[in-house]
Order: sequence, then structure tokens, then C-alpha cells
Amino acid sequence: MKYYVSILLLLCFSADFCIGQDLQKIDSLKLALSYATSDTMRVLIYEKLMTTEPERQKKIEYGLLGFELAKKNRYAKGTLLCGNQVAWALSQEEYYRAIPIFMETKQVAELTNDKEALAFALRGLGYSFSKYDKPKGLSYYYRCKNLMEKEGFSEDKLVISLLIGMWHKENKKYLDSALFYLNKSYQLALKSPTYSYKPNEHLRYFGQVYYQKGQYKIALDYFKQAIANHSGENQFSYRYIALIFRDQNQLDSSKFYAQQSLEAQTILKPSADLIQTTTLLCELYKNDNPAKALQYLLLANATKDSLFNQDKIRQANKLNLEEQEREASIKRRIEAHQTDFENKIKIYALLAILLGLSILAFLLYRNNKNKQQANYLLHRQKQEIDLQRDKAEKALSELKATQSQLIQSEKLASLGELTAGIAHEIQNPLNFVNNFSEVSRELLEEVLEERKKEKGVRDEELIDELLSDLSQNQTKINHHGKRASSIVKGMLEHSRTNTGEKVLTDLNTLVDEYLRLSYHGMRAKDKTFNADYEFIADPNLPLINVVPQEIGRVLLNLINNAFQSPLSYKEGTPPTKKVTVRTFYIKPNDKDHKGSVMAHISDNGAGISTDILPKIFQPFFTTKPTGEGTGLGLSLSYDIVTKGHRGSLEVESVEGEHTTFIIKLPI
Repeated sequence: MKYYVSILLLLCFSADFCIGQDLQKIDSLKLALSYATSDTMRVLIYEKLMTTEPERQKKIEYGLLGFELAKKNRYAKGTLLCGNQVAWALSQEEYYRAIPIFMETKQVAELTNDKEALAFALRGLGYSFSKYDKPKGLSYYYRCKNLMEKEGFSEDKLVISLLIGMWHKENKKYLDSALFYLNKSYQLALKSPTYSYKPNEHLRYFGQVYYQKGQYKIALDYFKQAIANHSGENQFSYRYIALIFRDQNQLDSSKFYAQQSLEAQTILKPSADLIQTTTLLCELYKNDNPAKALQYLLLANATKDSLFNQDKIRQANKLNLEEQEREASIKRRIEAHQTDFENKIKIYALLAILLGLSILAFLLYRNNKNKQQANYLLHRQKQEIDLQRDKAEKALSELKATQSQLIQSEKLASLGELTAGIAHEIQNPLNFVNNFSEVSRELLEEVLEERKKEKGVRDEELIDELLSDLSQNQTKINHHGKRASSIVKGMLEHSRTNTGEKVLTDLNTLVDEYLRLSYHGMRAKDKTFNADYEFIADPNLPLINVVPQEIGRVLLNLINNAFQSPLSYKEGTPPTKKVTVRTFYIKPNDKDHKGSVMAHISDNGAGISTDILPKIFQPFFTTKPTGEGTGLGLSLSYDIVTKGHRGSLEVESVEGEHTTFIIKLPI
């Protein structure tokens, strides 16, 4: 017999318990209930009977039996299972009975930390309170929604988005919010086959919202789709179609659909839908058929009296007050517990302080003996630190002196290169002046000899030709003399004592001068030097406010480095070194609001190794042999551009191919 009972109970609680029909299931569950040996088992069977029973009243009866039995035995899981389900069944029509049950399941769920059951209870309280206290109902809905989002619960069973959307729909003030939440629920229904509400069951709710917004055509389409899809509660859709036709003064159509709505309510039990339909029919018939209108009015009033009597309202208010008192009581218990806990903490803290003072006294006593030794050690350490500090200060002073000497050496080296460039640059026009003056002297002697001849013997045509050549030579002498003068004038301007004052400067002119000076300086230092150079100037370059001497020093350093970089000897490399300088104008844009100018100094040398590329702007870093470079040229150039002119100096290099230094100066 016990074996039979065990097998029967196992079948009752199997997820795929398939006897065939609901009645067979109910009979089997009742049989299992008669053989159940514990109250816990009976509670679970009652819960199964409640979910299987199709008749509402019996469903509620089984649920209440399981709920009371679970409470009696303090069976938390059974209390939550039966309580939430029976309260939800009651909330559809008897919300005043559902609220206290939901309050109890909410409290049990909080005590047992059952988040899912708590979410069900909060949803039920929101639905029940929305019947008569809408703000309180919405607050419970949002508490449920926040809990679900925090815990990552699915909406398949709770459909909280749909309930919030319906709340906004019924409130009629927040129709956009209603559409938002209803559409969210609709999308979830489309994606999840287990969602409690099918997609077509949302259609009548969309229709009602659009009716309230006055968009009758859209609303009518939704209601007709709801009826065509058999989405349930067609009386709802028929009534709103009747309202649309009434508002458009099509009274016959309105009466027809209102009658359809009434007929769709096959069982005329008290409900809000029945009240609204009969009230609408009373309004439609009051002018042409007062007797029929009176009949509908009486039906509406009788339904109201049954559905909204004062006892129910008073009972709901009483429950509301009881809930507030219960929450206040819980709050007081929590505060008392908190106070007790704080008092215990204070006592423990006092004991800890006393213990700490005792330990401190012991430590002070023990450490007092070692105080002199510790002071002696500290004194020795201080003397050692002072000695090391003096050595460090001396080393720093020597380093600063060495740095100053190196910077001066770098400046003198730059000056020597500049001087060599000037001398070589000015040598060309002076050679032209000397050569043409010598030729002019010889031409003048020939003219004088020819003039000494008698008139008949003198060759006037030759004299004219010689004088013409002489005139051309004088023109060339004048031209190259002015060129030499302009070179000297320009170099004098750039070699004046640097006042540090910024002036408007043409970067193209500055680059052209220092490119030629660098080239000729290299030629002057090394007769075997062989290189090409090219300057590609941007004609639209605006004037910039800089210190010309400092920017000139930067250009000279970078161009000299470009000329001095070693060539790559791999196959395909050009045999001759070439330095290319380009200038660019960057117009104002989102990143550079005032605009800027740029100079790219490129060479076709062997490039810079990726290992040393990050170090090239560091002071004293150089790849030249010892004694040939101080390692300050690029460091000084970087400081001049970035700190002195708020610009940027960057380098791009591909080893074995090229190196490009990029100067960017703000306008």
C-alpha cells in the first residue's frame, strides 16, 4: 500500500503528469490528498489542485486551504506558492480580499529573501490597489519592475510592462507612457513563445490609447484587428468601436456595436465592462427610445451597487491603514534592532579601547628602554642623510655647470655652422661681381684703344658692341652686389641679440634662408659633401607670431640633422642624399579652431631605429660619436617649439627608408 501511495504521489508532482483530461488529474490529485502523510505534501497538492481546477470558486477554495495550512505549519514555500496564486485569482474581482493575502506573502518573501515570490506579491499589490488607489498601485508596479531588473527576472509570467502600460492607459494623462510600455510588452510577446499575453491580445489596448488620443482611424484599425484575431474580450473592442462611431455622430453604427459588445458578454456578471456598455446604450437610446434607455440605466446601476458598495471601499481603506501600520511596526522593530546593535557596538568599542590602552602602556614601557638607542641610530642616519644630500647637491651643481657649458657649445656650434653658411652663400654673388668687373675692365680698355684711332680707321660698330657688353656687365655686377647686400642684411637681422619678442614672420622666407644656409654650411665644412635639396612652399601660408631667431635655430638644427643622416645602402636606395622641406597651412577646424602652419623636414636617409625613436628628444641623447655632438640640439628645438611657441614637434621614421620631422605652430 505504501508503495502504491509513493508511486501515486510521484505521478501527481511530475511536470509531465499526463493522465489525459483535467478531471482525471483532479480526481488523481484528490486521491493523492487522501493518502498524503504530511501537511507539507497536502499544501503542495492543494497548490496543484488550484492550478488544475478550471472553476474559479473551487480554484480559490483550494488555494485558501493550502494557504491557511502552510501558514499554520510555518511552511514558507507553501505560503508563497498558494498565497500569491489565490490572491491573484481574488484580485480580478475581489481585490479587498486579495490585498491582505498579498501583504502576508510580501512579508514572508522579504523574511526568506525569496526575490521571485516578492516580485509576484508586489505585482499583485499594484494590481489590487490600482482598483481604488491608483497612485499606490503604480508605486507597487514600479517596485516590482525595479526588483525584476535588479535580479534579471524574465517578464514572461509577471508581464509588468503590460500592467504599467495599462495603468497609464486607464489614467488617461500619460498616453505616451502607455504606448511605450504597451509596445515594450508587445515586443516581448513577439520574441518569447512563453509570454503570458500573446501579441494579438495587445491590439485592443493599442486601440484604446489611440482612441483617447483622438486618432480614431488608427484606433478603429486596431479594434478590428483584435476582433479578427479572436484576441479575447471582444466586448471591449465592440464597445470602443461604438464609442468611435458615437463621437463621429454615426449613432446607428454606434448602437449596433454597443449591442455587439453586450452580446459578447455572455454571462452578465458584475464588471466594469458591463457598467460601461449599459451606460453607453442608455445614452444612445435616451432620445429615441426612453424605455429601453431606462432598462439599460437600471442594469448599470444594479451592477455598480454590486461591484462598488461602500463596505468594500471601507474594507479596502481599512486594509490600507493596516498595511501602513504593519510597515510602521516593521520599521520600529528594525530601528529597535539597530539601536540594540549600536549599543552592543559601543560596548565592544569601549572594551577594545581599554584593551588597546593596556597594550599601548605595555609598549610604551618596553619602548622606553630602547629610546636612547633608537635616538642614537636616528642621529647616525640623519648624519648619513646630510652627507648624501651634500654630495647630491654638489653633483647637481656640477651637472648644471656642465649642462650650461654644453648648451653654450651647442649654440657656438650652431653659430659656426650659420657663419659657414653665410660665407659660402655670399661667396657666389661676390664671385660674379669679381668676374664681371674684371671682364668690364678689359672691355673698357678695348673701347679706349679703339677711340684712340682716327675717325676713318675707328670701328664704330665694335665700339657700340663693346659698350653694350659693358652695360650688361654693370647690370649683372649691380644685381649680384644687391644679392650679396640682401644676404648680409638678412643674416644681420637674424643674428641680432635675441630679445625674446615675437614678431609676425613669413615662415616660407625663414625656411628658404635657413635651408640654403644649412646646405652651404655643409659644403663649407666638407668639400666632399654631396646632396640635393628641395623647398615646396605653400603660397597661402599666413604670417605667424614667433621669435625668428629661435625658430631659425630649430630649422637649422633639423635641416643639418637631415643632411647629416646616413644613407641606406640597400638595393633600390637613391645614391644621393636629398632633403625636402614642405610648408602647409591648416585652416581652422573643429580640432584646431584658430588654424596653424606646419613645416615637414624630410630626408631619404636610413631612418631611425624604433628602439631609440622615443629617446631622441631627451637631453644629452645622441647617436653621434663621442666629441662630435652634445645631444642638446633636438632637446633645445623641442623646448623652443613646445614651450616657447606652444606648438608641437614630432618625428615619423621608417627604418631604411626616410625620416620626417614635423613642426606645427599655432597662428
